[in-house]
Amino acid sequence: MEIQELLIGKYGKFSDYRMTFRPGVNIIYGGNETGKTTIHSYIKAMLFGLNRGRGRAARMDEYQIRQPWDSPGAFYGSMRIMEDGEIYRIDRRFERGGKPLGLVCETRNLESEHPQEDLETLLGGMSETAFINSVFIPQLHCETDEALAQELRRYMLNSDSSMDGEIDVTRALQSLRKKKKQLEQQQKKEEEELEKKIAQKQEKADALHRELDFLQQQAAYYSGEMIDRQESPAARGRDGEAQREEESDRSVSPWMRRLLCAMMVIAGALTMGGAFLTEGATLRIFLGVMTALFWAMAFGVHFLFASEAGERSDGDMSAADKDYSGTGYHAEDRPGCPPELQKDIKSRRESLRKLEEELEKLYQQHAAWQSGNSAASSGNYHSGMNAAAEIPDLQMEIRALTLAIDRICEISDRIYQANGGRLNEIASEILEQITCGRYNRIVMDDAAEVRIHTPSRVLGLSQVSSGTMQQIYFALRMAAGEMFMENTSNPHRTSLPVLLDETFAMYDDRRLEETLRWLKKSGRQVILFTCQSREREILKKL
Repeated sequence: MEIQELLIGKYGKFSDYRMTFRPGVNIIYGGNETGKTTIHSYIKAMLFGLNRGRGRAARMDEYQIRQPWDSPGAFYGSMRIMEDGEIYRIDRRFERGGKPLGLVCETRNLESEHPQEDLETLLGGMSETAFINSVFIPQLHCETDEALAQELRRYMLNSDSSMDGEIDVTRALQSLRKKKKQLEQQQKKEEEELEKKIAQKQEKADALHRELDFLQQQAAYYSGEMIDRQESPAARGRDGEAQREEESDRSVSPWMRRLLCAMMVIAGALTMGGAFLTEGATLRIFLGVMTALFWAMAFGVHFLFASEAGERSDGDMSAADKDYSGTGYHAEDRPGCPPELQKDIKSRRESLRKLEEELEKLYQQHAAWQSGNSAASSGNYHSGMNAAAEIPDLQMEIRALTLAIDRICEISDRIYQANGGRLNEIASEILEQITCGRYNRIVMDDAAEVRIHTPSRVLGLSQVSSGTMQQIYFALRMAAGEMFMENTSNPHRTSLPVLLDETFAMYDDRRLEETLRWLKKSGRQVILFTCQSREREILKKL
């Protein structure tokens, strides 16, 4: 591609301004604030448009900065380019309303019906991110960032001969990750709803238990037994055992009972003997009464404890024998319990049974969620596949998406490793020429970390001068630009112009001469914006 002419309608300080270019190296020379950076920005805006920021970012975005000075309401322009011997005119209106983009092939006098798609074809499929990280170098901003590595990865994946050139792997990954995030949010919401439902039903079950306990105590009262809820031997369990221990503590052992009775009988015998031996009538009568009293007390104590032991034995026997249902003792089944109370107890017991069945299913579902989450977090997506029916469909879909994403990333890593050396090879060749052979090998990894290899050691960017650092970034950008244009899946392969805004301010004269020599030999169209005259003088000498 070659830029032939700019027709700036309203853009920044320019109004109805025209500028022409030629093949090879073009120099736009002028002092500060003469509009060089504005023209540099205008070329990118004509190719990719102007993005508007939001909120606070909108105050200092490119759209606001390049508003026309004299008429902010009008914001437009045109640019002529040549591609494959045909001339195209790009028309844009940047303000809201109107036709934002138009593309006309002036050679054939044909207006494009799909200007955005056709312009992307003329650009060789290069994205704006790739453009601003390769051939478009803004003022005092030669360095690259991680976006360049990401764009190179996208290019390598989409242009790999083993893959369908019509498939955009990066967009496919973005779509899969977006879908997975949506499903994970849906899953989280469903889990929260499930936990809320479990809590509500558990609270209702606890309330039914309390009501049933109260009604059973009423049934026991009407049946003549003040007993706690005893639905089964296991239910009687610890509470019944504690009650028996308490009753045992309060009872008198058999040998104590016999001793007490014996002492009372002996006391009665002694008082009776005393009555026979004494002579006074009053004393005899008193001792006789005491004798009768002692024997009566002995008799009463004996029968009292005997009857108590018998009742306790009978009660235990009835509680153990009368297990009407086979599953436990129900007080409401005894005679004397009112029919209305029996009906209430049975109704609540049935409601409690159904509620506990529902809770069991909910707990199983919650356990399946947790099991699936544990498998996903550990990366073991195949665990639990034998019980796939227990795992919710939503979670199975999340697993499938995660597996697909991991496999695509695994394949992309292999492709990047296989093709990543091409960028470093091209960049090293460029750097060796523009540094006069001082540095001949650089490596950039997929995180945009750059290392410079010398015969004796490996250096980081912080270990070289600012001028050398700028040359390294320049070499990487030019190498990336060449790689983007080598996309064999694109039949409209093209070389985009190199747009440089005060890029060589920190170069010494010798390295600047070698850099301009490389640009001239590259055969590309170069538009260099500068406020210095040495670039012009060096190019005249070349």
